[in-house]
Amino acid sequence: MPVTGLGMSDAIALQLRSDILRGEISGGDRLRQDHIAERFGASHVPVREALQKLGAEGLVLFQPRRGAMVTPLTMEDAQEITDMRVELECLALRKAMTVFSIKDYENAQQAIVKGNESKNLDQLMSANWDFHRSIYAGAQQPRLMKSLDELWLHNERYQRLVFETIPYKLKSQQEHADILTAVEADQCDQAVALLAKHIKEGGAMMAQILCDRLS
Repeated sequence: MPVTGLGMSDAIALQLRSDILRGEISGGDRLRQDHIAERFGASHVPVREALQKLGAEGLVLFQPRRGAMVTPLTMEDAQEITDMRVELECLALRKAMTVFSIKDYENAQQAIVKGNESKNLDQLMSANWDFHRSIYAGAQQPRLMKSLDELWLHNERYQRLVFETIPYKLKSQQEHADILTAVEADQCDQAVALLAKHIKEGGAMMAQILCDRLS
């Protein structure tokens, strides 16, 4: 599978990242450089660079004498991601509401519509993050948003388990609408409380599904 457009290592990393997030390459799977090189019609150099990029993101682990493997999904990791999301995203929302603009509100509304109209999981995942990012007024909190971008990269692997396993879309979308209503009414404490509940309940479902799969 040749890749064009981006630099070869970036293009390989982009495709492998997508495969990992979608679960097409599972946690714990080995990533053999010769197989990847053959798949992309590339030499081992860009493959090695791509794996190093994914390693820096925490999606790939390197083991002595065994090479690269996809970072496994674990209960501990899932709980830590949920805990961090509650703290960082509630902080982001509370700060954002002091500078929230009409454009931010419009972006959040558009994200809800996009989520409601989504036809597949990829579209829904994109709309989900679009909503959360918009209510955090990301352009005005670049350092915090950088941390959240990195956190959501790992969160998506777990969150897909929820949306793939149970009919969670309608509940999640309604909660987004409720959060935005509180934001529009300038009810900061209510908006933050709804957001925390939204993240914690999603995290609990995620943990239960993961527990069932690992048991």
